Order: sequence, then structure tokens, then C-alpha cells
Amino acid sequence: MEAILSKAAGLALMIFAGFGLKRLGVFRQEDAKVLSRVVVNLTLPAALIGSFRVFRFDPRFLTLAVIAAASNLAMVLAGLWRSRGQSPDTRALYALNASSYNIGCFVLPFTQSFLPPEALIGVSMFDAGNCPFNSGLTYALVSPRTGKETVRLSFVLGRLVRSVPFMTYLSLMLLSVLDITLPDFVYQTASTIGGANTFLAMLMIGILFDIRVNREDRRQLVEILALRYGGSLLMCVLVWLLPLPLLFRQVAVLAMLAPIPSVTMVYCEKCGCAPSLYGVANSLSLAISLCLTFPLLLLL
Repeated sequence: MEAILSKAAGLALMIFAGFGLKRLGVFRQEDAKVLSRVVVNLTLPAALIGSFRVFRFDPRFLTLAVIAAASNLAMVLAGLWRSRGQSPDTRALYALNASSYNIGCFVLPFTQSFLPPEALIGVSMFDAGNCPFNSGLTYALVSPRTGKETVRLSFVLGRLVRSVPFMTYLSLMLLSVLDITLPDFVYQTASTIGGANTFLAMLMIGILFDIRVNREDRRQLVEILALRYGGSLLMCVLVWLLPLPLLFRQVAVLAMLAPIPSVTMVYCEKCGCAPSLYGVANSLSLAISLCLTFPLLLLL
């Protein structure tokens, strides 16, 4: 317990450092975009490669991809149902912000710090089911309702192919199935680079943290976030009751309490949603996920 609390305190300090340095003017909000690119395209793929040194493919990991896809679809439908009778852009706002999970920049750093190395693969498999929704599938489902452009399958596939983490663990999974191992120096170098992933991701979260809520937006923000986290907690309970290995259930529960991914704001803008709503919803979800994740790690 003492070790877990120590790690949790360390991660919290990293987040506070990012937030404090932003308030002091050392960092700007825009700097988080640079850190995000470093995390997503360099340190996160390296952490995945390092974790594959002792990994052996287990078909049961595919269960996590199915859980991710099912939970995303359920939350999209829940968002559309809750906003029925409202304007098309409001329905898109609810559906887009109720679904999708920020796995790479939120869940993976916590997993890397608190769970065994093979848990990184489990989180990656969850993201395999989550990634299509993050990459445009949710937008494809809701955009026709707003009268905006429709999204073709090629758009979604194109975003997946350009996703460095997705292609990294897809390639590593193929190597594992074929029982091909990489040279030791590759794993060693990747582990060194990947070791910076947690710090950079937590620093980025601190820089992004910003909550300014307009009084007129509060009701809708509360509804959206209550729908997202109420539904997620319900699905967490259902998954926990499934006859799955403990590690799989731990990974799924942590992943389903992740905040709204930043790419959701891009799709909200395309659907004509109010920026004052989706921008604050993104920051508030980050705060809520942090408040849920730290005690959850103690329980798990």
C-alpha cells in the first residue's frame, strides 16, 4: 500500500508541476500539443516495444478489443438517446463526448506505473477496439444527423494507418503470433525511451488542465459528464463480473474511466458544436478521470 501511495503521489506531483509551470509562464497551453506528439509518436510506441520482450500472444487479449468496441457503441447510442428531440449539433455533442477513451496519453502511463508489463499489451488491445471510434467512426455515425459531410470507410482506415501506436502494437502482435523476437538492444533502447513516457504524459495533462465554465453551459456539461461517467461506471461493474482474468478486468476498468480524447474536439468543431461546451467538457473529464483513477488504483 505504501508503494502504491508513493507512486500515486509521484504522478500527482508531475501533473501539478505541469500546471504550476504553465501558471508561471514557463509553458503555454499550445506546448501540450508538442508533448502530445512526442508521447504518441515516440515514447508510447517505445514503451510498447519494451513491454513485448516477455510477451507471448494469448487469444484471450482479443476480448479487451471487443469490450472497447461494445462500450464505445453503447455510449454513442446512449448519447443520441439522451439528446433525442434536441438540435442536430447538440445530439452530436452528447454522442461524441459520451464515447471514446484517451488511452495513449492517460491510461497507458498509469498502467506502466502500477500494473505488470503485460498489462501494457492488454491496454493496447483495448485501444485496438477503441481506436476506430477515436479515428472517425463515431463522427461517421453522428455527422449525417448534423447535415455535415459523411465519412467514408477510407477516412477511418487512413487515420488508423497513420496512428503510430496502433501500427506499432499491430506489428508487434504479428511478430508475436509468428514467434519472431527482436534483438535485445532494440528492447533495451525502447525501454529507455519508453521510460520517459509516464513523465511526459503527466506533465502534458498538467499543462492542459484548464476549467472555465460559463453559467449558461453548466446544465448541459453536467448532463454530458453524468452520462459519460454514469454509463462507464455501470459498464465497469458489468465487466468486473465477467469470468475474465483479473488483469483483463483491471485493464478494462481503468480504460473505461479514461477522459475524453482531445481529437473529439476536432470532430465537435466539424459538427458545429459550441466550443465553450466541448472545450470545457474535455478539461472537466480530465479532472474527473484523475479523481476516479487514483482511488481505483488503490482498490485494484
